[in-house]
Amino acid sequence: MTRHSFPALFLLAALLVPVAAASQVAEILVAPPDSSVSGAVSNLDSLFQALPKGAVVRFSPGDYILRPRPYTEPTCGNCAEESTRVQATVGLRISGQGVWLQGPEHGEAVLHTHAGYGLLFEDCRSCNLDGLTVTDGARDTSAAATDAAVVVKRSSVNVLNCTIRDNIGDSTTVAKTVVGIIGVAGREGATLTIRNTDIVRNSWDGVALYRGAQAVIESNWIDGVDLARGTTVGGGRGVGIGMTWNAFATVRGNVVRNYWKGIGVFLDAQATVEENIIENVATWGLTLWDAGVGRPTGTFRRNVVYRSGACGASIVRTSPEPPRPGQFVQNILVKTGQDSRYDSGEPYCFQMAIARHAVPENFPISANIAYRNREARGKPGGEDLDAETFEARMIPVWSALSRWEKLPRSGFWKDYHKGK
Repeated sequence: MTRHSFPALFLLAALLVPVAAASQVAEILVAPPDSSVSGAVSNLDSLFQALPKGAVVRFSPGDYILRPRPYTEPTCGNCAEESTRVQATVGLRISGQGVWLQGPEHGEAVLHTHAGYGLLFEDCRSCNLDGLTVTDGARDTSAAATDAAVVVKRSSVNVLNCTIRDNIGDSTTVAKTVVGIIGVAGREGATLTIRNTDIVRNSWDGVALYRGAQAVIESNWIDGVDLARGTTVGGGRGVGIGMTWNAFATVRGNVVRNYWKGIGVFLDAQATVEENIIENVATWGLTLWDAGVGRPTGTFRRNVVYRSGACGASIVRTSPEPPRPGQFVQNILVKTGQDSRYDSGEPYCFQMAIARHAVPENFPISANIAYRNREARGKPGGEDLDAETFEARMIPVWSALSRWEKLPRSGFWKDYHKGK
């Protein structure tokens, strides 16, 4: 493996990048160890220990095999006690300011992390992960570890144009821990933008936000593929997109499919959830859930839930105290409640398109569109429209949804758009 000192890296950067009038950017070319790319760096461990401010790290096409390192953190992302000490592993830790990890213009650069925290952005301000593939995560043995292909802590990071796939973990370990490997996890002090990224066949949540993390999640394809349930090991376990504790998010224009659960706002989280398509989920499609102790806020508008096993949406917030709980308006619910195993209403929700478990007076539920739903014991949906009314009510909805490039790839679009 070729090793370069940092003076050599700076010299390489100077050769690769023209001198700008106001500032210089360190541009560093990396390639796999067995690559013949002239002048490229191959030792990622050394490189990422001391990146200069504003460094652009350009990856050549190929496979990058990371070596997992032990990692201990004093806090837990999703434990009842935040101060829980956690033992985990990390594939590559990225810190600094203005760091940009850039994939190749042609071909694919694949980072095989073999770690619980695949790429860990920690104390990284104004950083970017762009055009890379992250795969082959390994589930840590501690169930308290918030394993994810990409973990963001105390950092502001844009995840753009990436593929995050096949982070499953060892089946024996996953069966013991129950939790698998998340696609992208936002932790304490995280500010995230996740856009135009395929998050496919990972063994826990697609995107999970905890402990005050903030995110804009737009125009992503989040597909569990296997639709694995419970302790079965595979893709699609967990929640497609979940906001927990006191996380904040704007979630727009995403497709979530083949997951155990769809999009959830839990405990004290606050989220605006608009114009997403959630389809082929084992249980519920959308939920606002206080867990008996929280005061979540969820503004749900113009989302589609198509083919769910349990209810289309579940609303559970008992407290009328601030902050305002939000609203559920102009959402589309089609073929919900398809799995008779959930007809009892346990353990998820009443078997109906919109399960009103506990709805505060200042949480409007109105102007929603229900069609071809199933309730307990095969009863037709009580709020269902006839076909003609459904199609007429959908006309303005198609216009709103059409501005998101991922949505026409969905099964719902193919089954119901019909050239409109």
